[in-house]
Amino acid sequence: MLSALARLSSIIHAMIGRVAQVSSACMLLLCAGCSGYFTRSIPATGGAEQEATRRVVFHVVDAEGKRIDWSAFRQLEENGPGGYRNDALLDPATLMLTRTEPLFSSNGMGDGDPSLTLPRSASSLSLAWPASDGYSNLIIALPENGGTYDFNELAAAQVLDDIRVSLLQRPWYHPGPRFVGLQRTAKTDYARRRYAQSLDAGVRAEMTLLAQAGVAYARAHPNAEAWGATFDTIKGGIAGLKVEANLYPKDGWLRICFDPGVKPGYYAAEISHARALGLRVVGQITDSSEMRRISIGAFERRTREYVGALPDVDEWETGNEVNRNWLGSTSSVVTKTLFASKYVKEHTHARVLVTLYWELGTGRAANAIFNWAQTNMTSIAPYVDDIGISLYPRQNPMGEPFDRVVSALHAAFPQQRIMITELDYDAGRGWWWGSQDSIARGRVAVAAAYQSAIMGYAYSGGGTFWWYFVEEVMPDDALYRTLKSVYTKVHVGKAAALHRLP
Repeated sequence: MLSALARLSSIIHAMIGRVAQVSSACMLLLCAGCSGYFTRSIPATGGAEQEATRRVVFHVVDAEGKRIDWSAFRQLEENGPGGYRNDALLDPATLMLTRTEPLFSSNGMGDGDPSLTLPRSASSLSLAWPASDGYSNLIIALPENGGTYDFNELAAAQVLDDIRVSLLQRPWYHPGPRFVGLQRTAKTDYARRRYAQSLDAGVRAEMTLLAQAGVAYARAHPNAEAWGATFDTIKGGIAGLKVEANLYPKDGWLRICFDPGVKPGYYAAEISHARALGLRVVGQITDSSEMRRISIGAFERRTREYVGALPDVDEWETGNEVNRNWLGSTSSVVTKTLFASKYVKEHTHARVLVTLYWELGTGRAANAIFNWAQTNMTSIAPYVDDIGISLYPRQNPMGEPFDRVVSALHAAFPQQRIMITELDYDAGRGWWWGSQDSIARGRVAVAAAYQSAIMGYAYSGGGTFWWYFVEEVMPDDALYRTLKSVYTKVHVGKAAALHRLP
């Protein structure tokens, strides 16, 4: 067994990225309780050979205690034929990806156990994993030494620690009965060594906490955040604009994707009508799907033309999903995004937005969100006001570690607001959230979870700029009512909430 000091050191390393934002008083509380979880239920066997290989073998069971072997484990991670391999090793402080696909079978066959070889430095395992509400991309602190470990115990302990840190960072949060019940269940099941059940309840508790706290924080800070929708077409005219204006009568933002080969004058009337309805406007110079097709020179000409012709745009999105692998060479993406960001700042008073795509383990390490940002955003960031997240949970689940991800982005970009600037839940292959069977119900669950959660930070710029708003959000349908419900919860009773928050 690890000593208490070793366990404490491991968890401090794993949590350092999030702890950086906790006050010194909260830091003392955090350190005092770090060894409350993260104990081994199956002691490491030790031995010179194991220490040399630093191999970790995971013992995995389902809620009924039935063993899950390597083949079944991989099926769960990948949502059967729906998803992809996305397991990865991360730096626990920065969440930068250090290795893709570290997991393998302990015996090289389907009936083995999930295993990995520990790196020489502190590390976390990231992978998609299901709970009752859907798939999260869990981020689990790894032990310091090789041996056999209970996977569910490590995962449940991590989630319980995430909840504890989330609460420490939100002393103003008054938990609702749903969160209280789920947290109690997660703790009770953990104490009874019902780790699979504890993990499930813990994931739901954390998501409930983030949603409730997001609404509470936004109530107490009026006019601090945007409520946005994306129009990938303006063919709906004024009628389409009124749908968003009625949905968000105050603090509404319209994000327009400017199509290739179209002159900026085509959008002038739409922008004028939007502003007359009280909406502010984000203009996307070029969508990620078009970035590869446009040369650097043509992109610079397009930037000058659009920025000069549309002075009423309030914010320019100078780079969209810049870390994706289909935008062309990284150097060309950086050159284009830097030029546009600098040009907007030098020639207008508009804000500048750069959107990163949430990807962690499904592609190359260089395209993972934190790796790309750390490597390529240094020259661009001084001209940027807002960092956006493009989030498609069906293609790349997030879920439970949302708070860690947003906090890590803030640590990487302390001068910028953090936002969700593209959100959708599309049909086709992928993981699920909210419903295994219904895309429509999944969209409702995704909208409710992330629209609420993103509002709960002092450095948040809001969101969520639903991507197919024109096609998928109809007046009074379930998705519209869900978005309206979150907006109404925030805007009704703000004054009553003011005394409860700093």
